[in-house]
Amino acid sequence: MDGYALRNAGNDDRAFVMRCMEESILMSVPDLEAMHSGLWMDDILNVTSIAIDGDMMRSETFVLFDDANERAGILWVGISRDQFTCEDTGYLLGLFVIGELRGRGIGKALIGCAEDWCKKKGLMSMTLNVGASNTSVKGIYDHLGFEERSTVMRKRFR
Repeated sequence: MDGYALRNAGNDDRAFVMRCMEESILMSVPDLEAMHSGLWMDDILNVTSIAIDGDMMRSETFVLFDDANERAGILWVGISRDQFTCEDTGYLLGLFVIGELRGRGIGKALIGCAEDWCKKKGLMSMTLNVGASNTSVKGIYDHLGFEERSTVMRKRFR
C-alpha cells in the first residue's frame, strides 16, 4: 500500500475506530434500520469497544494512515470458530476506508493484510459477513475469491 501505513490502534484512535464501525454498520443495514439506528447503535458500539479491548491473541485492530499521517481507514481482524466445522478461522470483523479514498484498491489491500494476519496465525481460512444491502463491497469480496457459504435470514416482529 504505497503512501499508506497500517498501525495497531491505540487509545487515541478509539473515537476514529468507533466512527468507522458505525458508518460501516449503517452501510450494511437496510435504509429503514439505518434510519432507526439510534435505538440500537450504542449497544452495538459498546459490544465492539469491549471486543476491541479484548484478548489481542484473538483479534487486533489496525488504523490506516495516509502519507500526511491522517487516519484513512480501519482493519479489525480476529479468530473465530467456523460455524460448520468448529475449526479456528480468521474473521474479518471490521473494514472501512473513508469515502474520498474508496475505489482506489485500498480495501482490497486491507483484505490482503487481513489474509496475511490469518496466515501468520496458522489459520487456513478467513470468514466475513456482509450486509445484503451493501452490494458494492460484496462485489469486491466476490472478486477476491470469497464464496457465499450460508445465508442469514431474519424475520422482524412488530
